[in-house]
Amino acid sequence: MLAHMNMVEPITPIQQQQVVAEVARYLALASQQFQQAIPVIPVHFDLKGRAAGMYKIQAGKRQLRFNPYLFARYFDENFQNTIPHEVAHYLVDMLHGIKKVRPHGKEWKAIMCQLGAEPQRTHQFDLQGIPQRSYRRFSYQCQCNIYQLTSRRHNMITRNQRRYFCPSCKSELQLSSNQ
Repeated sequence: MLAHMNMVEPITPIQQQQVVAEVARYLALASQQFQQAIPVIPVHFDLKGRAAGMYKIQAGKRQLRFNPYLFARYFDENFQNTIPHEVAHYLVDMLHGIKKVRPHGKEWKAIMCQLGAEPQRTHQFDLQGIPQRSYRRFSYQCQCNIYQLTSRRHNMITRNQRRYFCPSCKSELQLSSNQ
């Protein structure tokens, strides 16, 4: 019962409206500064885990996702920093193409400055009471150690999209036989 007492409640519908309005304000400012119409983007409050916000393209649809729990605990900081940060990612995509530039490269930094925001990359929020994503862990081993990799990394390995190496012995990690 005590665990639930420490859980953070998500932001209120009124705060969600404030976030959506701030996104729209930044898009209007960008449309004016870049002298081109920037389409409105859907905003969702369904992000969990460590990230306060995310710009995502899924099935060709662009969206902004925000963590309603981190916004609830650190509303002012996220309002001031996370919203322009994620809007800037969207604007980089609209103006330069997402695959042509680095995620936090010079284009993103320039847009952050034009939006009047500090081009910072990460936050240092206390995550106590914030719902976290949970990943199944898989044991991988090298010549000197055993590592617990998340299901996300495990799936990357099984699809031959990624290889991981031990920082000590430099050998490639292999799925442990006791899985």
